[in-house]
Amino acid sequence: MKKLFTVALAGCIAVGGCLAFAACDGGGGSSDYDHTIVFYSSQGDALTSVTDAAIQAFEAKYPGWHVDHQQPGGYDEVLSKVRSDLTGGLQPDLAYCYADHVAQYIESGTVVNMNQYLKNANSYTYTVDGTEHTIDRIGFTDADVASFIPGYMQEGYASNYTGYNTDDPNALITLPFVKSTELLFYNPDALDTLGVEVPTTWDELWNICEQARNTWDKCTPLGYDSEANWFITMSEQLDFDYTSTDANNHFLFKNKGAEDWLTEIAGYYGKGYITTQQIYGSYTSALFQKGPAEGGLVFCIGSSGGASNQAGIGFTTEVAPIPGVDATHNQCISQGPSLVMLSGGHSPSDPNEKQIMTFQFIKELLDVNFQAKFAKASGYNPMRSDVYAVDSYAQFLEGVDPETGDDLTGAQLVVSKSAKAATALTERFYTSPAFVGSSTARQQMTSVVQRVLLGQRDAKTALEEAYKNCGGK
Repeated sequence: MKKLFTVALAGCIAVGGCLAFAACDGGGGSSDYDHTIVFYSSQGDALTSVTDAAIQAFEAKYPGWHVDHQQPGGYDEVLSKVRSDLTGGLQPDLAYCYADHVAQYIESGTVVNMNQYLKNANSYTYTVDGTEHTIDRIGFTDADVASFIPGYMQEGYASNYTGYNTDDPNALITLPFVKSTELLFYNPDALDTLGVEVPTTWDELWNICEQARNTWDKCTPLGYDSEANWFITMSEQLDFDYTSTDANNHFLFKNKGAEDWLTEIAGYYGKGYITTQQIYGSYTSALFQKGPAEGGLVFCIGSSGGASNQAGIGFTTEVAPIPGVDATHNQCISQGPSLVMLSGGHSPSDPNEKQIMTFQFIKELLDVNFQAKFAKASGYNPMRSDVYAVDSYAQFLEGVDPETGDDLTGAQLVVSKSAKAATALTERFYTSPAFVGSSTARQQMTSVVQRVLLGQRDAKTALEEAYKNCGGK
């Protein structure tokens, strides 16, 4: 494993190598690799227009520097593009990432430990066209860092990864950008008809599913939009093994606890209580929008980042945390893009300066007011707690349009409710190990749940096949 070469600069320790510009003119970029930050994201047009504000703020604050924001596609396309670029030394300076992605970048030795910049109080002076410009402080203030939500920050530490600077488990190799979690979207009219409260445990939910099927024979009470998330979350709630950072024993999901849970939910599927994204053939939010009498759902478990798709037709969607086994075994997943810095590439004349300036752009993306604007536009939750005190975002969370003062309606109201519900769940988040192959394990869990529910495999056989498909023996 390559080690990151470090040198001292301006009183800080900087990782050696350089941060590269991935394409000379892609995305409206510049050929001045010394003064262009290349940023890959999976943002669509609506969100890139929001991110333009952070880019403009950066370029105004740091004359002579520019950002080339490129969108290769979705998360998988960003991963493929970065991996391809790494083989030619053309990787970006900054990229959207999931932990699974970063596990695949570590081997290249280009992933930057951002601890050296995070709270760095040193100033820095750079020169462009003969003119000096001084940055008062390289890093965030202590107050800024104190506002970063610990449950989101946890994913970025090297201790969660296999193969990165194992002598420094506190190395910070990703920073959260915005995050989502899974929530229980429900039809309150259906619960009123059944005379039941919102379920907080799985046992309560299954009891309501039985009542719903007895009341509406066309109804499938529960839709779950991610089979893999369901399996991984239940491994946390029920405390059965999933994966490990142990390089000699990564895949632990072939166990009795997993078998028992899969067998249980297969029984509920047989009773008509469940559908999933793979079985339905699309996100189950499309079914949720219908009423149960029309063959729709009563509950849909999906991402808070996709809350705008959960607006009911003929009823007002409500939102709650996903059920737990009980009040203490109620973990829920944290998802959404983080940011990874990469060194190497086109070898700018001052690679340390390139990294320092890339971190200044990160500061713009994590600025409290920009985070409020982006969170409102995207439906994702901000990565820092002080965003909730920003007046426009506080109004949004209370269901008020901060621009007009009118009450939110429709999809925007669901997004507001979801963001508010997710704010209370940070203590319930968990972090899964990341390593080369962890994304394969996740893909296999999607297949395991689907096959067991459909009766194509019993639980034990499905897990054994998944284990072999992950390279286990």
